[in-house]
Amino acid sequence: MNSKESEDDEGVDETADADPGLGSSEIFDSIAVAHGNYLERGGAERVSNELARLFDAPLYYGFGDDDYLPEDVETTSLFNDSPVSFLKRNVLTRDLYYAWAAQRLPELTEYDTLILSKNELSWYVPEDEQTLVHYIHSTPRTPYDLFQQRAESPITRLYAFLARTLFLPNTNYPDRFVANSELVARRVQRYWGVPSEKVSVVYPPVSVEEYEPRKRADYYLTYSRLIPEKRIDAIVDAFNELDAELVVGGAGGERDELQARSPENVTFVGYMDEQEKKRRLGETKALLFNAMNEDFGMIPVEAFASGTPVLGVAEGYTKYQVRDGKNGYTHNPTPESIRESIMRFEREDVAWSSAQIETYAQRYSATAFREGMREAVLRAREDSQVRVLDVERERMYHSRTQESDGHK
Repeated sequence: MNSKESEDDEGVDETADADPGLGSSEIFDSIAVAHGNYLERGGAERVSNELARLFDAPLYYGFGDDDYLPEDVETTSLFNDSPVSFLKRNVLTRDLYYAWAAQRLPELTEYDTLILSKNELSWYVPEDEQTLVHYIHSTPRTPYDLFQQRAESPITRLYAFLARTLFLPNTNYPDRFVANSELVARRVQRYWGVPSEKVSVVYPPVSVEEYEPRKRADYYLTYSRLIPEKRIDAIVDAFNELDAELVVGGAGGERDELQARSPENVTFVGYMDEQEKKRRLGETKALLFNAMNEDFGMIPVEAFASGTPVLGVAEGYTKYQVRDGKNGYTHNPTPESIRESIMRFEREDVAWSSAQIETYAQRYSATAFREGMREAVLRAREDSQVRVLDVERERMYHSRTQESDGHK
């Protein structure tokens, strides 16, 4: 199959060093990964690919595009050959179809353990003794954490209400939930009512060893999809009154509008391949990151792995990644606050050296991901075991208890 790079380069680095045989032990002898939509190559898709490699498992997906599928993983579409495959073009009809069709998927019952990645296939109803693990990249945004920002129209509020009403009682089947950050773990507990003891946190894998500091250049960098949720407009506007250079990487629907409003000290370079991205992350003075309530955020981690400070918005998981004054500074999502953060960085720099910032990034390594996922699956399999009461031992226990009471 041919591979096609997504313009959303915030996903997991698929060059994460392979660990052949890690999932081929008898412990993981019957396991599969089930992904939702595979219509791009973003962070969730790359996590699913890495899970399949880790456990030497087949990867099932709902609707998908063959051009984005990995060449080294066995993949099977659940719905592409369906007469209703045209539904994948519309988000609403596609989601409704998943809610109906994903409940019964006989192909997935063949495996002792199933790892769900993304939310579309979480309608699947497992058999009694099948172990189910759900890797949560995010709870649905509009019905939950972004409801107050997005639900202005009655139609959106109705959709969110129906989503909350239908989703929760029909998808709470996993033996273990694995969240990609502590923030998402909090959402799983708050919005879905999952007990904390059933939730693990395993960060998405980043090949941190492939990034390194370089000779510093005299510019700031921001890199993401150019869409409203990333709020690149505020970063661009912040440079209207700064004697500093900004490089904007990434593609998206807002590019023309952003370029039209940008001052002369802002340069747009479009999509960057891995080589250019690593070079720029290693040489920039600091990375600017302003995404709305980010679940995790790969680009800040890649900047840290390059020994580069991050000036990030004090929202979502970003505010936990950035240690104010040590590996960067936090700001509000406004041009004024971003400008103040840059000026403070220019005056004070940060306390940590490039080497210390690199070391901080190790917690997000591919090795840590593999170890965390192996442990999570083992715990799920242990929790899913049916524990049968030993009737004879119970009878003897009660007999001894009664005798003891009789001697009192």
